[in-house]
Amino acid sequence: MRVPEHKYGLYLLTCVCGLVDVTSFVGLHGVFSAMMSGNLLMFAIALAEGQPIELGLKYIRAFGGFTIGIIIAAQMMKFCGDGNKSRKAFWLVWFLIGAAMILSLWRDPETHEPMRNGLVNLLSMAMGAMATIVRVNGIPDLATSLFTGTYTSLIAESTVGGGGGGKWFRRFLSIALFVLSGAIGGYLAKINPVWSLGLAFMIMSFAMVIFHKSSQD
Repeated sequence: MRVPEHKYGLYLLTCVCGLVDVTSFVGLHGVFSAMMSGNLLMFAIALAEGQPIELGLKYIRAFGGFTIGIIIAAQMMKFCGDGNKSRKAFWLVWFLIGAAMILSLWRDPETHEPMRNGLVNLLSMAMGAMATIVRVNGIPDLATSLFTGTYTSLIAESTVGGGGGGKWFRRFLSIALFVLSGAIGGYLAKINPVWSLGLAFMIMSFAMVIFHKSSQD
């Protein structure tokens, strides 16, 4: 079975997700922009430890931004049309990451709390939108943000797990790209979040070239 050409764009999205999520966690004081299960768990821990409620609101803020991103992306895909045309909605993700990069260049989020909160909202919206669009346009076993199922399939369907070992490269590569991009992003985010967001924006721009071409087919 022929694999769609836009799979290469999805590989790039894996890198974008790794960069953006680690930028949020390292550069924006421990908040995830893509892994909402992590935010909910951190919020639960904050409640269990009796921390002031305002310290836990940053996780709920990210969850809210992610939810808004889902809603906007879903409506945008309906507007763009069915099939390949729905990939045009990825421009929303491109715009939100670009806006976050420009804002972090304008004002250092480390020393400006309102800016930091705004970046959390923007990046969470971007990842919520990405997850929604990938849900429709994704390829099975090629994860961009949720790797638990991909890793489970990789092991369970390997020869060790009694399977045939098919699709292992796609699964392994998506996980490896996420780890590699996260490591690079973590290093850059410690210097300044604008560097890791700039790299994410550049990779997202390359992905948009692929998605634009595939949406014309």
